Amino acid sequence: MLWQENYPIFSVFIIALFCPSTILSKESMGDLLLNVIVNGQDHNNIQEVVQKDGLFYFTKTQFTDSGLVAKKNPEIEDDGLISLDNIEGSSWYLDENAQALFITVPVESQIPQQLNTHNLPPKKNPFQSNTGAVFNYNSEFTRSAGENSNSISAELRLFDKHGVLSNNATKTQNAYIHKTVRLNSTYKISDLGTMRTWNTGDYINSGLAWTRPVRMIGMQMTTNFGLRPDLVTYPRPGIRGEVAVPSSLDIYVNGIHQMSTQAEPGPFEVNQLPVTDGGGEVSMVIKDASGRKNIQNLRFYTSNTLLQKDLESLSFEVGSVRRQYASRSNDYAGGAASASYRRGIASWLTMESHLEASEKVVMGGFGTHLLVDDFGVLSASLAVGGSLQKNGSQYGLSFSRNVHELSYGFSLLKADSSFYDLAAAYGEGTPGTTLRINMGFPIAGKGSLGLVYAQRLVNYYNDYNYESERVQTSTLSATYSTSLPFLSAFGYITLLHDFNYHNNSGVFLGFSMPLGQKTMVSMSTNISGGSSNQSLQVNHSAVQKGDMSWNLTEQNGSSSMQSAGLEYESHFGLMGAQFEQGASGQSLRTTLRGAITEIDGHVFATNTIQDSFALVDTNGLSGIEVFQENRSVGKTDKEGLLFIGDLRSYELNHLSINPNDVPMDVSLETDTVDITPKEQSGVLVKFPIHQTRGATLRLVDEHHIPIPLGSLATLINSRLKAMVGYDGMTYFDELVEHSKLKVTIDGRPDCYVNFDYKPKVGSLQEIGPLICISGV
Repeated sequence: MLWQENYPIFSVFIIALFCPSTILSKESMGDLLLNVIVNGQDHNNIQEVVQKDGLFYFTKTQFTDSGLVAKKNPEIEDDGLISLDNIEGSSWYLDENAQALFITVPVESQIPQQLNTHNLPPKKNPFQSNTGAVFNYNSEFTRSAGENSNSISAELRLFDKHGVLSNNATKTQNAYIHKTVRLNSTYKISDLGTMRTWNTGDYINSGLAWTRPVRMIGMQMTTNFGLRPDLVTYPRPGIRGEVAVPSSLDIYVNGIHQMSTQAEPGPFEVNQLPVTDGGGEVSMVIKDASGRKNIQNLRFYTSNTLLQKDLESLSFEVGSVRRQYASRSNDYAGGAASASYRRGIASWLTMESHLEASEKVVMGGFGTHLLVDDFGVLSASLAVGGSLQKNGSQYGLSFSRNVHELSYGFSLLKADSSFYDLAAAYGEGTPGTTLRINMGFPIAGKGSLGLVYAQRLVNYYNDYNYESERVQTSTLSATYSTSLPFLSAFGYITLLHDFNYHNNSGVFLGFSMPLGQKTMVSMSTNISGGSSNQSLQVNHSAVQKGDMSWNLTEQNGSSSMQSAGLEYESHFGLMGAQFEQGASGQSLRTTLRGAITEIDGHVFATNTIQDSFALVDTNGLSGIEVFQENRSVGKTDKEGLLFIGDLRSYELNHLSINPNDVPMDVSLETDTVDITPKEQSGVLVKFPIHQTRGATLRLVDEHHIPIPLGSLATLINSRLKAMVGYDGMTYFDELVEHSKLKVTIDGRPDCYVNFDYKPKVGSLQEIGPLICISGV
């Protein structure tokens, strides 16, 4: 309609009509309500513009809202206003009749349109967690050569809205060992606002590519980007351009279509293109209404070793270093502290530093990651560390380039014999030298080839600081892999040469082929150190709970072995058995894995709970089908409950129910619920369902004629009102055992109805015909 299309102009006209002070005059001074049109584009941008001495003034916010960019160091008035004269190369025209200000500016004086490659994430729901507990267990029983052995690993996890307390332990019992070892005891709290996680108890201290983390007990504060799965931490390429007329825009990354959108006349930008680690090419195809195409290509390179500009991460730990992990429950030594810090200085430069200290050693250093144009990433580090009597240095240098055509890189980390860090001070040996050189490239239509050279030297010292062992390895490997031209098969061959231990050199060949959707056949052979082995394996995998998986293995050569295994994953745990026969005799191993979970007073036997879970509650309604991400996961039990054990923490999880399974006498406000659970926690998801006390009433007058359409019925005891429909039908809920109804009919006196109501589960009642008697 004309009014809708010209609404902004009509709005300004009406305001000017009733507010004479806003009538325009080039000589006047005052505030004007104008529709600001930039380069001919009308976006209904009505602004309150100040006019002084024939010039127009905007606030900084109005400049932004109008898509305008002022020149560098603009002249700002005392009242904070900026004249349009501060836009270089601009001109403007005032249409007093249309109440519009037409501004023409160069393209570089416009703010580019932001065209996103994906929808912006919704406002974050607060992280959710109820109070509950999880007990994960993994037990194994083995009988071999007439002897029995068993082991069990377990985790007890308590959680609430504040945090998670977890404790892990293992128990091993056989003819030689009878031992129980505590692994970790940690209380964890996470804060979305600061993106930080606090750990109290056992943890692994922060580390960088050129440091060696150690296990500690104490307190840790660390930046946790996992709290924001939507946050892209490394810089990604963007592309910009401009169009003179409305045009369609298509973006391709490495030949794969990623985005389609529309661009209005003027400049535009596409930021945060969906690319992964490495390099490639972005292509942008612009097509206007006449079908003309313009194609632009952009080479890019990005790496997840970099941080976005001004993004930073910090980790700080204080406590004691743990020794003999998994062998001893409580072996801690002295006091220690460490800290790591990383910051994106620019999209092409990230700086980092690390410091650690104890009563035995102090070590500190810094590193940098530099994006070399679209070629690759160059990294370097330098650290100094040692005791008060003796210290040394360590330096690192690496380069990596990961593109489809040719990927290669090297990394060198070298420390002199006097360099000590926390790991070395507590029995892990000095770092020595670590060198790795790699290269990989595809062979057109014939597979890919990869080469890796690796060298490592570690010095171990005894309690008297004398070298007790020097371990050095140097290997060169080459792997060729390809898809075979039959039955979707895949094959590979690997050649390995060990420069230190020639007996470890060898040749490895493998072949795999699917049989249907669940079964895979694999064959392999290896020749190493003068011995050879061949194996044939058939695996049948389970796709969903309730499926059975099995495997068969035949191995011949220097060592022979036959095995058969069977596993069944139910809704309450995984059970398995494996039988083996070899040179040492026969052995049988059985396993049982699962969890016992508690939430809201309900206890369930479930599969292992690694992350988060949910308990769906439909307020006692059984047989209601539940969906997770639009995938059916089961139906509620006789108590109206269903357990879902594989939610994604800190992400939006979409749960829904089938509304067709809900009885007619039940009120359902919504059939979908979105939740964002905390890590390793449980959430009680209650669907807003409640039993209604409703019925359809059929109303007639004293002559048994239906009450006229549009009459008003009022439930006297609750004052609820409802219109009467066709055939005298109306509906009320919240009915009581004895109810009275008043009906107001145009042109007639009010009439009244008394009726009784008795609820019937699972059905919607129709009561009547009820005679409405006047004056009663």
